[in-house]
Amino acid sequence: MPAASPTPPIQGPRLQLRDWRPADLPRLADLLDPARPWHTTNGPYFGTPTAAQTQEELRRFSALAATPGTGLPTPRTMLAIEAGGVLIGAVTWYWESQETDWRRMGVVLQDEAYWGRGLGTEAMALWTSYLFGSTDALRLDFATYSGNPGMIAIGLTLGFVEEARFRRARRWAGGVHDSVVMGLLREEWEQRRSAWPTAAGT
Repeated sequence: MPAASPTPPIQGPRLQLRDWRPADLPRLADLLDPARPWHTTNGPYFGTPTAAQTQEELRRFSALAATPGTGLPTPRTMLAIEAGGVLIGAVTWYWESQETDWRRMGVVLQDEAYWGRGLGTEAMALWTSYLFGSTDALRLDFATYSGNPGMIAIGLTLGFVEEARFRRARRWAGGVHDSVVMGLLREEWEQRRSAWPTAAGT
């Protein structure tokens, strides 16, 4: 059985993971702007979001922010990343295969002013501890591509293992990139997590 896991907000040394708030929406509209650089690394081969897609994303967040904490699932499927009182990104997970209890996770810092400070690594460490602490998952993983070295570096720093590399899988923007999946077993995180910020109580 998993260890007890706290209800968000989850506090780290420099940031926290928390539920969404209605007051986030103006800031989120700015972060989702298609001109933001994060769109060039976070699955850019899916295309730049259209205005209609951005509005739909905002409606989805608006509904989530309006849901009281008692109506949200445990574990949360998405939390806001806040640093110094500023919304800067999000952590997420989804079912790769619910039938076999296979979860896939992710992190995105949407404000480029906060890149290069190790905040993505801290957020991913907190999220990893939270998900292992609030489920009995045997493993967690994430998918990226070779054109996103920052995400690969986060995984390697936290002890994720490159489990799959689909060579030359993504022909995009005049180049060819590998698709990469990095995974972490529960027991591997138990051995390493003391070196990283973790959700209190996990």
